[in-house]
Amino acid sequence: MFKNILLGVDTTLKNEKALEQVSKLSGEGTIVTILNAISEQDAQTSIKSGVHLDKLVEKRSEGLESTRNALDDYGINYDEIIVRGNAKEELVKHANSGKYEIVVLSNRKAEDKKKFVLGSVSHKVAKRANIPVLIVK
Repeated sequence: MFKNILLGVDTTLKNEKALEQVSKLSGEGTIVTILNAISEQDAQTSIKSGVHLDKLVEKRSEGLESTRNALDDYGINYDEIIVRGNAKEELVKHANSGKYEIVVLSNRKAEDKKKFVLGSVSHKVAKRANIPVLIVK
């Protein structure tokens, strides 16, 4: 079982399968860090429309509620990090920080209407992370 898991979450994806895998990888004392990145494009659009970045972070946190609830249901402790930056780069940076033992990601391209095997985020993280990466379809 892993003690420190990095869970990359895109609030526009269904993450149930990834959370189920996280529950299988977890044991007593496991802490899952939920990571969500606000892209520069989203930040700029928000600011231009008159929404302060703090409100955008608050909205993202609300979007992570179902993830937090699922982890609560599984009895898993968690932290939440919402950063401003490129999701691929932020996930790789955190994965390679030495704090985590594994990265778990949902695969955007796994949705029925998508045709590619791996999304660009999961592909880059899998290629550049120095720790194991579990990509859940």
